[in-house]
Amino acid sequence: MRPDPPFYVGRTRPSTIGWTRIAITVVTGAVLAVLMSQRSTVFGALLVVALFALLTLWTWMGQWTRFIVDEHGLTVSLGGFLPRRPWPLEDFRTVQLRELPRSQVGLAVGGYGWRRGRASTPQPAELTPVGTRKIFTLEDVQARYRLLITRPGTMVEIIGRGSTHYLLSPEDPQATAAAVDQAIRARR
Repeated sequence: MRPDPPFYVGRTRPSTIGWTRIAITVVTGAVLAVLMSQRSTVFGALLVVALFALLTLWTWMGQWTRFIVDEHGLTVSLGGFLPRRPWPLEDFRTVQLRELPRSQVGLAVGGYGWRRGRASTPQPAELTPVGTRKIFTLEDVQARYRLLITRPGTMVEIIGRGSTHYLLSPEDPQATAAAVDQAIRARR
């Protein structure tokens, strides 16, 4: 018997590295605004302030997200209010938990935030099955991923049916993985 599709709302929050990125953007904008106000016109300084305010907002939005797992897949809202195109449920093959320590995040996935890119594929020792599923390893050393990484630790890895896979670091990885598992089982 197929389960009903879930409606699970999860979120990601910035780690200390995410807050550091946001703070560096603010400080850089403030320093440039002060320099522009001394060397240029007030309009130039205001333009720099506006530009860096938008850049800070975008940096924050890529770290502070809300997502919904439902019958359509996984939909991420940047900043909790700007929905992006869903990660389609029909592309999900399986879900598993992946452990990434702090020392390997930059090397394995290339950094933090909401993006697309190539990431290292996991070794079996880094994976934990979800429910009755088995772990799924990929034969390539690197693969294409859609990424939403905000912190090291336990992450939810969704193996796609095609060449794209998905990796996110929610606040509650076990509940998120269970919701994705339920959505995959409900679709079959």
